This record gives sequence, C-alpha cells and structure tokens, in this order.
Amino acid sequence: MTRSEAANYYLRAGLCVLPAVRRGDEKRVALSAWKPYQSRLPSPDEIGSWFNESTGAMCLVCGDVSGNLEMIDFDLGGEAFEPWRESVEAQVPGLIDRLVIESTPSGGRHVVYRCAAEVCGNAKLAQKHFAADGPEPLVVGTKEYTPRRDPVSGDWSVPVTMIETRGQGGMFLCAPSDGYELIQGVLADPPVITTDERDTLLGCAWALDETPKPVVEGMPSPPSSPAGGFRPGDDFNERGDPRAILQAHGWTLTRSGENEHWRRPGKSAGTSATLMVPSSL
Repeated sequence: MTRSEAANYYLRAGLCVLPAVRRGDEKRVALSAWKPYQSRLPSPDEIGSWFNESTGAMCLVCGDVSGNLEMIDFDLGGEAFEPWRESVEAQVPGLIDRLVIESTPSGGRHVVYRCAAEVCGNAKLAQKHFAADGPEPLVVGTKEYTPRRDPVSGDWSVPVTMIETRGQGGMFLCAPSDGYELIQGVLADPPVITTDERDTLLGCAWALDETPKPVVEGMPSPPSSPAGGFRPGDDFNERGDPRAILQAHGWTLTRSGENEHWRRPGKSAGTSATLMVPSSL
C-alpha cells in the first residue's frame, strides 16, 4: 500500500492523518502549523497534495478529532511491554488480543485503540532512573540525556520514560512509515474500549513505574508504631496508590501533570477533584 493509499484509507476511517518528518529522534508533523487538525479532519484534496511516493512518513492525531483515539507508547526497546501485557491479561483476559499493536524503528511498541469516552492529553505513565557518574550527557538507547543531581544524596541520574500515552492534542508516527510495522489488528479500525478497560491499561502501566520516591531533607521522621510495627496508615503511606483507589471506584483521569485532574463516575465533563502525588506513584 502506497503512502497516498494508506492516508486515504485512514481518512475514510475517520482518523486524522497528516504528513510527518522523522530524522533520528526528531518526530514532527511536516506542516508549518497543525493545530487546526486537532479539531478537524483534513479534506481529500489536502490528502492528495500532501502524500505521494516521496512522502517519508505519516502520523495520526489523537483525541476527539479521531474518535477518541489514544496510543500507549512503549519506549526503551519495549522492555516494559511484556510485563504490562501479562498484567493486563491477568486482569482482563482477551483485552490485549483486541488492541492494535505496531512495532517502532527503535524496537518499541505502539498500542492503539479508541475509547468510548474522551481521553486526556499526553501522560507519562512509567519511568526508570539510570545512574550517571556526573553531569556529562548519558546515552540511553538511541537518545542522549542530561543527568540531574539529587539535592540530598548527591547522586547523578537521568529519568527515562518507559511508557507514556499520546492523547488529546498529541500525535504519533505510524505504519506504513519507514520502520513502523503492524503486528496485530487493523490500524484503520482500532477497537472501541470502555473507560474501565482503559483504566486497566493505564493502571497496569503505572504499576511498572520505577521512579524512586522523593526524600525531603529536614522532614521529621514519622512517629514510631506500636511494638515497632506498621500501623495501617503507615503501611498505606509506604505502599498505597491513591490512583488505584480512584480507578477502582470509577473515577477517570482527565488531565495529567503535577496536579492531576480526575472526574467522578456519572459525570461526562469537567473536573471533580485534583490530586497531587509523588511521580513514583
């Protein structure tokens, strides 16, 4: 299938497809401005002017414009994909088999689907820290990172994202762009999953986060527990995840970041509560 044929195929399926550029780690839309296409599909004439035999790559725009399209991106050669897949399969057998999966040039994975409800913006789900000897750039995989120094321990390290999403306002390169290969499903016909199924996909990714919990200098030690053991509250503070509790009771993450926005069950728009939690959760 040529680039032009693929682009028209995606457009007919209600997916916002745009020309893209991929040079090394640089991935971007090959247009001077593409914000309008976050809210409207391109016309057949625009597709005809953008795509031909020399077009190097293409991308899909996520979110409302493509029918609540969302993609979970597994980086670092896809090292977290198999543990994630096993966890999802254990919780919702058969869900993984319904999803669209493609491989990326770096050996990663894209997992693609549509959701029955609106999806939030791009979100980092799981990270991993790599130790560094100092401030000199550190190469992890194919990318170069600038180490950061922990203000308490003095250790140098770089946080590298293993799993993240592309949602409202985001985009991702896709097959048949060079180096992208469809492994499972039909990209022009991604399945529509429920909000509960989406919560399972994201929750299993969050559980793989390896970011160490921050240590605040000068923070007083917690009071000792009876008989030197943990009280229930101490145990939750050590191991608990408030996100899992919210998800279990039907809440939905609508905006990621340092101050997350959550929506209660039964509400279709807006924010019901905000949550500030350590990035390791």
